[in-house]
Amino acid sequence: MIVSKDDLENVVQDAVNRLLEKRENKPEVYLSVEETARRLKVDRSTLWRWNKEGYLTTTKVGNKVRYKLSDVERIQKGEVYE
Repeated sequence: MIVSKDDLENVVQDAVNRLLEKRENKPEVYLSVEETARRLKVDRSTLWRWNKEGYLTTTKVGNKVRYKLSDVERIQKGEVYE
């Protein structure tokens, strides 16, 4: 099968647009330290270390430390972004 450059670009652009649309329509959910540790089956000290290493960073919501659900799900799926 031969695919033209334009066709390939259109397919890729459509896929990117669909992914961005899904992401923009989904409000971010934030988890507490306890909820995050329970979901990932790790200790709080592991979460602290991961934050220091940049693997799973925290977000401040008011004066509370929170983790983005999307980041937690990324780790659960085994995806790693740097």
